Amino acid sequence: MLVPLAACLLLGSIAAAAPAQAPLTAPNTTGTPRPLVIWHGLGDTAHSEGMDAFADRVRELYPGIYVHNVVAPRDASSSDESRAGWWGSAVGLGDDVCEQLAEIDELSGGFDAIGFSQGGLFIRYYAQYCNDPPVRNLITFGSPHFGIAALIPCPDPPTLACTLAARAAKAGIYTAWAQRNLIQAQYYRDPARLDEFLLSNEFIRDLNAEGGLDDDGEPTGREHGGLGLNEVENVVAIAFDEDETVVPGLSAHWATIDPDNTTAIIPLKDQQLYKQDWIGLRKLDKKGRLHLQTCPGRHMQIGGDGECGDKVLAKWVGWRA
Repeated sequence: MLVPLAACLLLGSIAAAAPAQAPLTAPNTTGTPRPLVIWHGLGDTAHSEGMDAFADRVRELYPGIYVHNVVAPRDASSSDESRAGWWGSAVGLGDDVCEQLAEIDELSGGFDAIGFSQGGLFIRYYAQYCNDPPVRNLITFGSPHFGIAALIPCPDPPTLACTLAARAAKAGIYTAWAQRNLIQAQYYRDPARLDEFLLSNEFIRDLNAEGGLDDDGEPTGREHGGLGLNEVENVVAIAFDEDETVVPGLSAHWATIDPDNTTAIIPLKDQQLYKQDWIGLRKLDKKGRLHLQTCPGRHMQIGGDGECGDKVLAKWVGWRA
């Protein structure tokens, strides 16, 4: 089932009788903490209880930090924002936020970014196709970077937006209509139907610069994956070791199901995406700037005070400008 972040956040700022923890500090100790942009996950909103609690936790750890929770589409109501996670254009949402972030003065010198689940794909889109102002550390929790091979379940109880989107997707996930109007369809990558995927998809295929190779041996994705991830200082991709919401869970590390053996997973380093370095992951890895990490638990269970989520914040957020 889809677990709202509010149900998973047991952070010290909202947990009763939390044990005392040693202070968490950034790698540098002078200047102002770098700003942070946060993009919520599927079915959530920028200012839900859980997202606001997470932003407050960041501010508690790093006094003076500027935190921006992405609202997409711009100025949307919470109901419209939640619906936009199911229905619409992934590229359209990405382009909308490209414009938004460029207008925020506090971000002009660059910022760190956290994307939760689906939100990690959108913040990647920003980094690969816009990146002005630039993303410094890109952090994703449970994001299906190499797509999903099964639809993400609706929450319990299911929302109308999710129910209708699921029915429409099952009617034809790779139809032109679904690829234009259903967000999940735009990162649905069925290893048994790769030909259909490569012909119809224009979001996750292009984000990973897939589409086969042209006559010169170059990937044929949209503008070869834009800027790729070469301009990001660090990519921190976090998977959950009991994730049953994203299939496969290790898509969070760019792994995929083997089309010849659906019980096997092909890790990133065994794929052409890495070997031919379509979006810069191999180069980042060789420089020690690609970090594939794991949190214990189910999808989006980032833990409580001092646990996995806090450890990520301690290491990768709050660096001094």
